[in-house]
Amino acid sequence: MATARRTSRSSASSSYESYFEHTALFEFSKVINSSLDPRFIYSHILLTIMGKILSSKGMVIVEKESRHFTVVMAKGFSQDVVGTSMHIRQIPPSIFLVDKVNATKYPWVKFFKRLGVKMLLPMYMADTPIGLLAFGERFSKKKLHSREVTYLRSLANISATAIEKSRTFDELQQVNRKLDRKIQELNTLFDLSKEFGALLDAEKLIRLLEFSLLGQVGVNRYIICLRQGSDVRVAASRVDGPVPQAELLQTLFKLKGTTPVANLSASGVQNARDVLTGLKMALVVPMGLQGENKGLMILGERLSGNPYEEIDYEFLTSLANLAIISLENARLFKEAIEKQRMEDELLIARDIQKGLLPSVLPSIPGFDIAAANISSKQVGGDYYDVIPADNNRHVIAIGDVSGKGTPAALLMASIQASIRALVPLNLSLSELTGRVNDLMCENTGGNKFVTFFWGFVDPVAMTLNYVNAGHNYPYLIHADGSIDRLDKGGMILGVLKTVMPYEEATVKLKHGDLLLLFTDGVSEAMSHDSMEYGEERIEAVLKKHGCEPAQRIIDLLHEDIIQHADGAQQSDDITMMVLKVA
Repeated sequence: MATARRTSRSSASSSYESYFEHTALFEFSKVINSSLDPRFIYSHILLTIMGKILSSKGMVIVEKESRHFTVVMAKGFSQDVVGTSMHIRQIPPSIFLVDKVNATKYPWVKFFKRLGVKMLLPMYMADTPIGLLAFGERFSKKKLHSREVTYLRSLANISATAIEKSRTFDELQQVNRKLDRKIQELNTLFDLSKEFGALLDAEKLIRLLEFSLLGQVGVNRYIICLRQGSDVRVAASRVDGPVPQAELLQTLFKLKGTTPVANLSASGVQNARDVLTGLKMALVVPMGLQGENKGLMILGERLSGNPYEEIDYEFLTSLANLAIISLENARLFKEAIEKQRMEDELLIARDIQKGLLPSVLPSIPGFDIAAANISSKQVGGDYYDVIPADNNRHVIAIGDVSGKGTPAALLMASIQASIRALVPLNLSLSELTGRVNDLMCENTGGNKFVTFFWGFVDPVAMTLNYVNAGHNYPYLIHADGSIDRLDKGGMILGVLKTVMPYEEATVKLKHGDLLLLFTDGVSEAMSHDSMEYGEERIEAVLKKHGCEPAQRIIDLLHEDIIQHADGAQQSDDITMMVLKVA
């Protein structure tokens, strides 16, 4: 009978303890889930469990990234451990004692052993680890019995849920803050785009960009530079010291995106980094347009002292692109006005066309060279050039663009630019001609063409290596009176893309040889009765006056053409070049 009463009392006591534990768990859950403040949650977890197991030391370790855990709170331990991160590949699924854990299997446990941690309590959400709870030795030094283990696991599960909820809420808050900031930035960019779009004056656009940097970004130290062709111009600056030289800024145009000054470590930009660091600059923002950097915004530290973040990079990149688009539109608008004025004032265009031709011909050792261009209208489409090349060689070139007026002159300028860009490539003359032809076909659509002759004059080897692309055959009159016509080459430029390579040829030059390059404006110069001047008269003048200097030969030939025309208006340009071997 006494035994039955003891069993009954034991059962009643067990039921009461179970009820108390469930009530405590409920209260614990209610308290930590009543707040979304992570520090409150961490603190309440530690105080509750430390009080339960009677330990004076505890810490919370949570997963920040995949398998990377960080100490976020510690009580009874040195505060230096807070912020310590560790890589934990595998966490045991249940409560475990540090002294009994295999350090080979779990090498990260060594950290806890050094701190005097005796017990680790994993926190899981389903099968996903959230973190760990670590505790020092119990005052009683007693082992946990099974009921305590169950209770602690329940606390850990509730803690994991509360921590995850807090973390999720914090992430949502961050996302909302970023979203709010994005909306604000978009509204700002929208307002700025209206202001930028209303301006077509480059100086006013730059001033608006300066105000935007100060008002929207909080920067009062900056350098704004723009690329103009191959040059770099500082459009605006506000720095504590002299502005960096254009050559130094030029090296920064290779940057692909917004870059902190401290990260400028690639070859060619290290000097720029040192100079900009000395000026207390913090960020380089390229101003991109159609995949090409047209300018740079170099910014100092913000007035608030806050560092630049990725979200700042996006806003600054958008602002930079918006500004450069407006500046480019302003430039294009200005060019359109200038072009219209050029069309209306052909005399100005004539000066431009003349400026594209060499004002002074380079001297070639051992040769006497001269050239002339007489336009039939204010602007013509004839072209000649003498370009220094490698190994003391020179390129001589002459061409005749179809059509007249400004379009012909513009195409002539394009050809000149192409030639001057291609000559340094050290390709064969045949391949260079093919490239010029292909570029013309792409740019003109086949509705414009050019007859063209060019060659390399080698004063050492005394040779002329040439290609004739459908041009009037030049005269090569030798000292002995024999005449060669330079006709090797191929089709005219700009009609069809190169299928067959252009044929090139080399002729030997000797003392007394005379070379005449000319356009059809010479041979087809008309008299009042529509009679052409003709190549026979060209040949006659060359034979009669071949011993004269190059400039004198051109003058005599031009005088003979004028005499033939007898005042008749010419419909084509007259262009000649004479090269004599001294």
